[in-house]
Amino acid sequence: MEFHQPVLEPEVLHWMNLQDNGVYCDCTVGGGGHLYAMLQATANARFIGIDWDPEAIATARERTAAYAQRLSLHQANFINLDLILESHNIRAVNGILFDFGVSYHQVTTPERGFSFEREGGLLMHMAPETPVLAQKLKVASKHDLARVLKDYGDVRNAWRLAELIWANRTDLRTTMDLRNLVAETVPRRFLKKNLHRVFQALRIWVNDEMTNVREGVTRALKVLATGARLLAISYHSGEDRIVKVVLREQENAGAMVRLNKKVIRPSVLEAAGNPSARSAKLRVGERCAV
Repeated sequence: MEFHQPVLEPEVLHWMNLQDNGVYCDCTVGGGGHLYAMLQATANARFIGIDWDPEAIATARERTAAYAQRLSLHQANFINLDLILESHNIRAVNGILFDFGVSYHQVTTPERGFSFEREGGLLMHMAPETPVLAQKLKVASKHDLARVLKDYGDVRNAWRLAELIWANRTDLRTTMDLRNLVAETVPRRFLKKNLHRVFQALRIWVNDEMTNVREGVTRALKVLATGARLLAISYHSGEDRIVKVVLREQENAGAMVRLNKKVIRPSVLEAAGNPSARSAKLRVGERCAV
């Protein structure tokens, strides 16, 4: 199984409006699926690839080796896009792609600690330099935990579960320890759904994902050339809401046109072949002359 199966690949290629003399940035490279497709679709276009996860960058570098002469990969947080472009003496780009969320590889690698179905340490961090979940739990308050579970996961009985996690925070060492605590708070028929929401909420918290989404999209808009496009694929309602609001604000200011007021969703066929794609939402904006 590959690192991560790219979602909405034909739609990304269509809406990116790739030009052979352009410069493009994939801010969430993952295993390089979208990036590889864009490289294949062009003969001379240059690409910048960014990912926080060093394993993703290593996989993408191997996958795109044949195109190394027109590709530069960076292990970094995408909020540093402007600094990365500056290091290449690039002032503006012709297209930017974001594909938020967690990769298949991250979820299915037990030692990363992202999955409630696999035994692993309480890590959940996407980059080695960020604090792991176990560290954040030790300094969090009950109020912090309840807010995270409610805001990022819409978790049932968020306050009760937050109290339970907080009371046991120094003893939680593995994903199964956390899973067992969650199991104490919900009926069995709701367990899997609640586990998904709890692990998702804590992962978003550990990696400060919502702040990064807002900051990343806002900074990306500033380095788009006139007529260039920003594509953002979201899987969480909070991510999508941030993208929608930022694009709408830019449109109201006359700096951008939203090319799809209604989100683009995967086809029934794609969702059937790749269940993780079912919640994907693609939004596209085009930079106007200001």
